[in-house]
Amino acid sequence: MRRALILSLGVVLMAFPAVAQNTSIESLSGLQFNFGNPGARALGMGGAFLGLADDASAAEANPAGLTILRKAEFTIEARNYLEQQVLTTSGTFPELERTGFNNHSRRAPLAFASAVFPIRNRATVGVYFHQTLRNEGAGIVFPTEDEITGRITPLPNFFLPANGTPVTQQECIDIVRNTGDFFSCLEYTVNPFISAVDVDMKTYGIAGALQLHPRFSIGVTARYQTFTETALTFRFDPNTFAFQNITAQATGEIDESGAFVEKTETDITFAAGFKWSPTDKLSFGGVYKVGAEFDAPTLFASPDTDFLVVDQTRFHIPDVAGLGVSFRPIPSLTINVDAVHVTYSNLVDDFFSFSEAVREVPNTFEAKDVTEIHIGGEYYFPTRIPFALRAGYWRDPAHSTQYVGPLNHPDRVAEALLFPKGEDQDHFSIGAGLAWPRFQIDIAYDTSDRYKVGSISAVTRF
Repeated sequence: MRRALILSLGVVLMAFPAVAQNTSIESLSGLQFNFGNPGARALGMGGAFLGLADDASAAEANPAGLTILRKAEFTIEARNYLEQQVLTTSGTFPELERTGFNNHSRRAPLAFASAVFPIRNRATVGVYFHQTLRNEGAGIVFPTEDEITGRITPLPNFFLPANGTPVTQQECIDIVRNTGDFFSCLEYTVNPFISAVDVDMKTYGIAGALQLHPRFSIGVTARYQTFTETALTFRFDPNTFAFQNITAQATGEIDESGAFVEKTETDITFAAGFKWSPTDKLSFGGVYKVGAEFDAPTLFASPDTDFLVVDQTRFHIPDVAGLGVSFRPIPSLTINVDAVHVTYSNLVDDFFSFSEAVREVPNTFEAKDVTEIHIGGEYYFPTRIPFALRAGYWRDPAHSTQYVGPLNHPDRVAEALLFPKGEDQDHFSIGAGLAWPRFQIDIAYDTSDRYKVGSISAVTRF
């Protein structure tokens, strides 16, 4: 059976109509962005903090909580994480083999810092820095050979009859036999590729909170956000492994000489929150954060061409809305529950495919909006230096970009192969802390099958 090699990336279709078309940039497939609250204390409680929001990290988590502070407070946090980006590496559609490739941070960088100052008795202001997003990693999809057995694991493939949908290999053979037409069913194989991504987003915020009533406060935050992105896929000939071309999405522009120049994109967004404490044991909090939008054009380059802009795409950070409740049944125990809705559908607002056949069908990519449930608790032991233990759980529903269109064309099946449904993640966290009158230090660890993060933070009060 003829082996039809697809997914060889083409330049803009209008410029090179005879070149084979490609699907989207694989380095963005399988990414599960995490926009959790800052601070090791919140992390140790599964990220559940909206209803409590009682320290300087509230400047980002829920600014309304800042009015509880009666002294100037400074906090700093460092985080280190390991995340696995999952790519399709072998198998026959729809029975595919998926492999996790490690993405990581850079040696526990500064993740959060804030300074908060009470003004009289009813108002509080603060400034802060937050490393909102940091993702750096790479994956490779090549035929692999077992060193002991010599068995070669092939590239992902599928069998597609003419004017049909994917079938098994045996069904494809039967179709050819019954029709007598060699081209009535063909095998299609993904070309080998190397994919890499480097995404960095920082937030510089000014927060203000006002106590409208002894038990009710509101807060707002203005956020100046910076964003850099480089997402690349290098594709190779499956027989000679010679370099063929590159597709990319990156922040930047083509200069007068025709070269692509990377740059940092910026945007200004706002967030608002409230906190209501009907009793000394019970409090509620809510927040809404507007997601930033950044220009990030889609690019193509080949051995004979420099980078060309093929589409003026944008990267739209999801909006976030959350509600939380905090309950203190006894003075030493606090229980928190948050529900956080994240509009991941923003990520596909301007999604671009290199395949004309895919672009012919609208709304073929989906990133589902999800609601995360965060549950956590904190118990303080009445020792000479108060010592806290924390634990939490939260569920991160699958929200990576998925192809949901028809499967009646090789390029469309390839999209489904490279952008399948993501995986739900169950997170478990633990943490601890020591609190002096003017100083506090906390540590925490959050783990799931694909994501692990450690944090240490410190707070000082004047």
